[in-house]
Amino acid sequence: MKVILVRHGEAEDPALAKSDQSRTLTEKGVRDIHKIGKFIHNSPLKVSQVFYSPYTRTRRTAEILSEEIEFSGQPISQLELAAGAKCSDFLCCLESLKNSDTVLLVGHNPDITIFAAQLLGNTSAAENLIFLPGSTIAINVARERFANGQIIWALSPDMLG
Repeated sequence: MKVILVRHGEAEDPALAKSDQSRTLTEKGVRDIHKIGKFIHNSPLKVSQVFYSPYTRTRRTAEILSEEIEFSGQPISQLELAAGAKCSDFLCCLESLKNSDTVLLVGHNPDITIFAAQLLGNTSAAENLIFLPGSTIAINVARERFANGQIIWALSPDMLG
């Protein structure tokens, strides 16, 4: 299975929002996610499902990515991807999918970084993964184990110019 993890784009200052859950993307955040979406669209991976945390900034990130990759389905909100949740609790939602599927998950840091390290089979690697806003990592991992995966790509929007 291919798992594409994306940290939401740059979000507005928390002091400007009514709540953390309602924070939206900045203009830079929107531009960055469009770049990442174009990159994913031009990759050989074809996304079969998009999931996101139930926060405004992750929903907007998932919408932009879905548009850019020409995803024909509807992105799905998942509580297991909310800030502070254990993304590993989300694995049960992936068990019904096939190893040939590609899923895209939009979440928060540090949760998404810890989840990436878990999928790679090395939780101590989390300290070496830098997940700036809008960053993505794609991991090839067997859904029977969800561990010992291989990195397909890891990049931030700034690397795309």
